[in-house]
Amino acid sequence: MKTKQIPVVLMLLAGSIASIVMYVMHYPLVTMLWILLAVLIVFYVIGSVFVVLLDRFEAAEQAEENEEEAVPNEEEISEEGAVALKSQSAE
Repeated sequence: MKTKQIPVVLMLLAGSIASIVMYVMHYPLVTMLWILLAVLIVFYVIGSVFVVLLDRFEAAEQAEENEEEAVPNEEEISEEGAVALKSQSAE
């Protein structure tokens, strides 16, 4: 999964919403810019943490899938064993 752009998109979305709300509420420019900077930083960090969590879950799922592929089912083992026994008894 492509998760590289999640923090940036989340940060820009939160920043645009905060800017619009502060503009409508008639915040002074300097106060608005400081709040916007804080919002951008906080939501970038939140997005980065979210990406790390998604990557860990994806890695765990892939490891689980690889384990399932590496270990055959008991039925497959018994069928292979039965086939091997049949071919040995035929000789």
